[in-house]
Amino acid sequence: SSIVFLSSESSYIYYNSWLQLSGNLCRESPSDAFAFFYPEANLRDSTVSVSGNRFASSTITPVMLKIDSISSDLTNGAIVAACNTVNGEEGVNCVIPSAYNANILTCSDPCAPATSCFPAYTTTASSDGCACTCAEGGHGDACLPVAVPEPPSTDGADLCVRDVRVDGEVNAGHRTSVVCYVGVTFAADVVVGMESMSGSVRNVTLANCTFLSRASLYVVGWRSEPPAGERADVLISGLVSRSGGGVVVANRFPPGSRVTVVDSVLIAEARVAYRGAYGLGNASACLVVHNVYLTGSVLTIARTHVAAVFRDAVGVLVVGGVALQSRGALYLDGLLVQTALGLCVSVEG
Repeated sequence: SSIVFLSSESSYIYYNSWLQLSGNLCRESPSDAFAFFYPEANLRDSTVSVSGNRFASSTITPVMLKIDSISSDLTNGAIVAACNTVNGEEGVNCVIPSAYNANILTCSDPCAPATSCFPAYTTTASSDGCACTCAEGGHGDACLPVAVPEPPSTDGADLCVRDVRVDGEVNAGHRTSVVCYVGVTFAADVVVGMESMSGSVRNVTLANCTFLSRASLYVVGWRSEPPAGERADVLISGLVSRSGGGVVVANRFPPGSRVTVVDSVLIAEARVAYRGAYGLGNASACLVVHNVYLTGSVLTIARTHVAAVFRDAVGVLVVGGVALQSRGALYLDGLLVQTALGLCVSVEG
């Protein structure tokens, strides 16, 4: 493809937030750039880090990071590119206007490992730059805002629906604080609406569920600012969809919320048809992040295989933008995306 990661509208990364693209392997070099921000990247007290990415083969010198225009809003923002290689050797380019004052580091630079530390949860890096000291709320060696959870225990009595087939559409969680499905097969859409649930903490778990007959899962946050003290804890683990359905995550998630998609498989051989309310137009993708606001909350997509094998397909589509505020984070880890004649990840709006 010409681009692996594309932000096709101005990007706004504000208030102690972080966008990291790291550890990716491209077996063919993109003809334009690995990551392309068009026309600009607006940063306030936030960081864009592109590090540890590898091109396995190339006949040209690939462009790792490209930003088309000078931003109108650069307030204590940082752009770092570190230790990106082609055929095991350093030799990639960055095309970035000088106003961004980007920090370009080699693999031998002792500070290079520190580019993987999440700034909002890192207090200091060690003197040699090879370790981070985490502030309260930081997890792991990189001080990430969330630890990818283990699959939930299924021992003992609980409130879960288990090991059944559901052929009708499901509007889950109305006036309850818990939604839990384990090993359930769905042959129609499942809609989980946070606003229709009750309780200060809305707990949603789908573990090892299968979606058939082009059924899709919709995880819908609050449409407007939620009342103080309410939050959501959503875990989608081991979901399998091979019949042309997908997953949509939409709307607002207040402080303390966690939405996690992990260890899942989403495969579509034809265009995925979502509900009209999400305004995708002619776009189609297996995994859609739609107009999401993360205020002190985290959306994690980890160890998941996404394959869209139809023309003009998109593996992961971010539409309407993602607003990250007050240590909000969008965290992608171990994501395998395959497309045919399309984009792996596309950011629109």
